[in-house]
Amino acid sequence: MSISALQCLKINTCLPLCLVLYFINVCQAWLPDTNTKLINNVNKLSSVSFKGNNSFLDHFTVLYQDQETILLGGRNRVYNLSVFDFVERKHFGIQWPSSEAHGQLCNLKGKNEDECQNYIRMLFHTGPGRILICGTNSFKPLCRNYFYKNGNYMMEKESEGIGVCPYDPDHNSTAIYSNGHLFSATVADFSGGDPLIYREPLRTELSDLKHLNAPNFVSSVTHGEYIYFFFRETAVEFMNCGKIIYSRVARVCKHDKGGPHQSRNKWTTFTKARLNCSVPGEYPFYFDEIQSTSGIIEGQYGDASSKIIYGALTTPDNAIGGSAICVFRMDDIEDVFKGPFKHQEGINANWLPVPDSKVPEPRPGECAIDSRILPDANVNFIKTHPLMERAVPSTYGKPILIRVSLNYRFTAIAVDPQVRTVNDKTYDVIYIGTDDGKVLKVVNVPSENSAKAVVVSENEVFARGVPVKQLTVVSGYGKVVAVSKGETKLITLNHCKSIATCNECLELRDPHCAWDQFKNLCVSVDAVTSFRYLVQDVKRGNGSKCKMQSTDKALEKEIDDNSIVDNAIDEESKSSAEDLLLRIDNESADCNDVNADYRTGCSTIRKSEFSSGTLYGGIISAAMVGLLAGFVGGYCVSRKFHTHYPSAPFIEQHNHLDRLNGNQNSFLARPTKTVNLDVLNVSSDTLPPKKDNLGSLKNLNITNEGTLQKIKKTYI
Repeated sequence: MSISALQCLKINTCLPLCLVLYFINVCQAWLPDTNTKLINNVNKLSSVSFKGNNSFLDHFTVLYQDQETILLGGRNRVYNLSVFDFVERKHFGIQWPSSEAHGQLCNLKGKNEDECQNYIRMLFHTGPGRILICGTNSFKPLCRNYFYKNGNYMMEKESEGIGVCPYDPDHNSTAIYSNGHLFSATVADFSGGDPLIYREPLRTELSDLKHLNAPNFVSSVTHGEYIYFFFRETAVEFMNCGKIIYSRVARVCKHDKGGPHQSRNKWTTFTKARLNCSVPGEYPFYFDEIQSTSGIIEGQYGDASSKIIYGALTTPDNAIGGSAICVFRMDDIEDVFKGPFKHQEGINANWLPVPDSKVPEPRPGECAIDSRILPDANVNFIKTHPLMERAVPSTYGKPILIRVSLNYRFTAIAVDPQVRTVNDKTYDVIYIGTDDGKVLKVVNVPSENSAKAVVVSENEVFARGVPVKQLTVVSGYGKVVAVSKGETKLITLNHCKSIATCNECLELRDPHCAWDQFKNLCVSVDAVTSFRYLVQDVKRGNGSKCKMQSTDKALEKEIDDNSIVDNAIDEESKSSAEDLLLRIDNESADCNDVNADYRTGCSTIRKSEFSSGTLYGGIISAAMVGLLAGFVGGYCVSRKFHTHYPSAPFIEQHNHLDRLNGNQNSFLARPTKTVNLDVLNVSSDTLPPKKDNLGSLKNLNITNEGTLQKIKKTYI
C-alpha cells in the first residue's frame, strides 16, 4: 500500500524517503531528454579561433555573413574574415575609434577605460556599395554611412545613434533593416531605463509599463506587412500576484505613419502577446524566459508546409536549471493578434478579455492605408490595450527538447534549415549554445502530430564558464561560427569521420552523415557525388538496415565477376550484363529510403504496401484458384480418357456386372447386345470345377446378336 508524499512528510522518522517521493511526484509529469550520441571536448573538434587583440575584450558580434565573408563587430573596428579559414582581410576592415572628447566624457560619467570604447553593434547594407554602421561610441551611440570606393569603405556622413544602438555592449538589443527603414529595439538613455521600439520618428510610449516593462530584446524578423520583435520582460498582468518574467512577441506595421494630434510620433499598431513554452498538465511547467530565436524557416513538417521559428527558453535564474526548445508557427502568431485584447479596469482588478462589442472599427493594431487619419477612439484604444488575451502556443503543445542541468542553460540558437538526406527527406539541424561554453547539435525529427529532437552531439567549444553569446551557420555541412565576448570560433560539428561502424553511423541519426557500403566508411553526405552505396536512417536510427542492404553489393560483385570482367563473353552477354547492372543501380537508389521497413536485395517493401491481411488473402485466393483449376482439369482429362478408351478392361467389367444385374440404363451398357438370362439359372452343382471353369463356360448356350465376346473369369 502506497502513501502520498505529503502524508509522508508528516512522519519525521522517514524524512529522506519522503523527500524522494515528493520529488518523484513533482517530476514524473515530464522527463527531460538526457540522451546524447556523442560528447566531444575541445581537443576532438576541428576549429579555427579568432581573438582579435588579446590584450582586451572585443565583445564580438557577427554583423554580416555570406558565402565567403564574415563581418565581425569588435572594439573600435569591423573585422573582415574569410569564412573558410578565418584569415583577416585587413584591407577591407573599418577602423572607427571613439573621439578623445567622447572618451573623456564617458570617464566623467563613471565608466572605466574598457567601457569607454566604440563597440560596433550593427551593420546593414542600405544600397549597392553602401552600408550603415552603428556603435556604442563610449556610451554616446553614433551611426555612420559608408560607401565602397577603390577597394575601401569611405565615410559619407555621421548621425546620432540614440534609440538605434545600445549604450552598453552587453545590453540585449536587436535591429532589422526593411523597406528602406531601420527598425530597432533598444534603450534610449544612459541608464538603460527608457526601453523602446523605434523607427524614426516613431517610438513606443514613454514610461508606460503596459507597453514595455524592463525588456531584454532577443531578435527581430520581418513577415508580411509587419516587423516582429521577440523579447522577455516583467509581466505587468502578473503584478498583483508578485513578479514574474514572460516571453513576448510584439509587432508593428512597416507602413505605420503615426497617429493624429498628440500621437504623431507614436506607433498606432504596437501590440504584443505572450509566448507559451511549457510542458502540459494539470499544473503546466513553464519555460518563461526567451534567450534566442532562429529566423523564419519555411519547410515540410509532417504532411504540411509551414513557416516556423525556433526559440530557446529557460527557467528563471533562481529556479531549477531547465532549458527547452519550442517551435512557434507564424500562422499561430498571426491568429493570436487577431484574437481578443486584454484589459484591466482598475489597478487592483483582474485582467480580462475585452468584449468584441467594445473594440472599435477599423480593428486597432492592423495596418491602415494612412494611420494619421485614424479616429481618436482607435488610437486611444491601442494605446491602452497593447496586450493580447491569448498566448501563442508552441507547435505540438510542448517543447521538442528539454534539458535540465545544474551546469548550464541555453543561451543561443541557430538553424541549418531543411538539410536534404540521401532519401530525399529534409530535416532541420539545430545548434544550441549554452552559458557553459558548449554547443549542442540537434536534429528535429517531426511526424504528423508530434516532433522529437535528437541530440547528436554535445561539444565543448569554449572554456568552462564562458557563455556562447551568438551562433551562426556557415555554408557547408556542420560548420558553425560560435561567438563569445573575447573569442570567435569556426567549428566543424560534422562527426562522420569519428564513426567506425555502420550501426553507429545510422544510430547517430545525423543528416550530414551516411554509411558508404562500398568504402565501409561513415562519410559526409556533401562530400560524395553519388548516393548509390549510401545508407542512412535519420527518422528511426535503425542500425539493422546495414544487414538488409548487404545483398545489393554481393549481387553486383557476382555480376561484375561473372559477366563483365570475363573478356571472353560475347557482345550479347555484355549487353545483358550492362542492362542488369543498370537495373540494379536504379533500384539501389530507390532502396535508400529510411521509411522502408524491410529490404530484400534491391526491392523495397513498405508496410503501407503489403500487410499481413493482404498476404493471407493472397494465399486463400491462390488456393481457391488452384482447387478450381484442378477440378476442371481432372474432369476434362477423365472425359478425354473415356473418349479414347471406350473398351477398357476395367470399364468392360463394370458393363457386364451392370447387365447381369438387369441394369439396362447403365451409361456403359451397349444397347445392341442381349444376354441369355438362363445363365442365371445355372446352379452351383452344375458348375464345373474352378480349374476348368473357363472351358465349361464355352459350352453354355449364350446367344449374342453381335460377335462373341471373350470374358474373364466371373463368379456369380
